[in-house]
Amino acid sequence: MIRLIALLAMVLTLAGCGGIKKPPGTTTIDVSYNDLLNKKQISFDVNLGVGDTLRINLAANPSTGYQWDAQAQISDPAIIAQRDHYDSGHSGVHLPGAPGTATWTFQTLAAGTTTVATTYGQPWPGGTKDAWTFTASVTVR
Repeated sequence: MIRLIALLAMVLTLAGCGGIKKPPGTTTIDVSYNDLLNKKQISFDVNLGVGDTLRINLAANPSTGYQWDAQAQISDPAIIAQRDHYDSGHSGVHLPGAPGTATWTFQTLAAGTTTVATTYGQPWPGGTKDAWTFTASVTVR
């Protein structure tokens, strides 16, 4: 019995030495139309590990002429990188006037702090700029 306890103590001690790593995970941020109706500036704080994925889903409706900037602004691209962006209609169907979602996927690269931001507006000359803003403050450990 004493040998079993000693063996268990040794295994737990070795496991605490950093030999076991958490597998990469995915964190998703969803912003609905209700969120946009209530706030013009949406912000989130998120904590991730190196190698994790961040997915951001923002409500959108391209038939209004408004769109999210597809290329997110990243304050420190050495910490996180944009991997993907796409727009989809409600339930994946593009119907005129139907709400949809703009989705970005990011991959963390290194420990540190950075921000990811995008704006919602009308991109043509004379169109409304930056009507809504989204910012995520990202800490990678």
